[in-house]
Amino acid sequence: MLRDIFATIFPDLGDIQLGKLRESLKQSYIDKGWGNKDTDRHKLVLPNFKTFYEILKANRKQEKADKGLLSRLGELDDYEFFSNTQGMHSLFELNKPALIRIHKTQNEVLQNAFATFILHNLYQQMFIRGVQGSITHAIIFDEAHRAARLKLIPTMAKECRKYGISFVLASQEVRDFDQSLFNAVATYLILRLTENDAKVAAKLIAPSDQINRYTDRIKHMPRYNALFFGEAMNRPTHIELLNN
Repeated sequence: MLRDIFATIFPDLGDIQLGKLRESLKQSYIDKGWGNKDTDRHKLVLPNFKTFYEILKANRKQEKADKGLLSRLGELDDYEFFSNTQGMHSLFELNKPALIRIHKTQNEVLQNAFATFILHNLYQQMFIRGVQGSITHAIIFDEAHRAARLKLIPTMAKECRKYGISFVLASQEVRDFDQSLFNAVATYLILRLTENDAKVAAKLIAPSDQINRYTDRIKHMPRYNALFFGEAMNRPTHIELLNN
């Protein structure tokens, strides 16, 4: 799972580099007794997250693959990405809101790493906990355009409801997202947009003969006003948001 997450964060890593990353992750568990049939599973402890990175550094060779892998992971380590060992196995174990501030740093590599790591972990844990009879959790992703290129977002939007998750994306620009995402979106809340984004949004919510009309409405909406549209609605509803 961790190997696949890092493959998404750094899509230019090759099979050899990912193989070495997987082996170092595997070794960090073996060193703690995992994989030994004679070890009592109840007494096993998880390795620190950073252990695999330290194993990689200790075993590095003067090979181009090693240098490329370590240079990418090294930038994350500079920002202490691997240092935090506190927290729960899954955010779905929480029974209260959790706020994760991935934009606290201006480093785009780190932002992308955090967003990718968190979303992939939630996606994988979603399948582990299985199908749910009702919505139990909501994932609200603000400033989502910063991670709009993640291929996981449209996939998660299509599958999450079955597993009891409401997935909310908020962004300033519509065009940032993959078109396939909109096929999975059930509800839209659209505030004032620029002309190009207004055209895209209008096509999502308006009948074909009223796209120009709704484009103008979206472009000229007053502050704290919005158009709300859902699956069961024939046309968008104009609403006024509370400004507290």
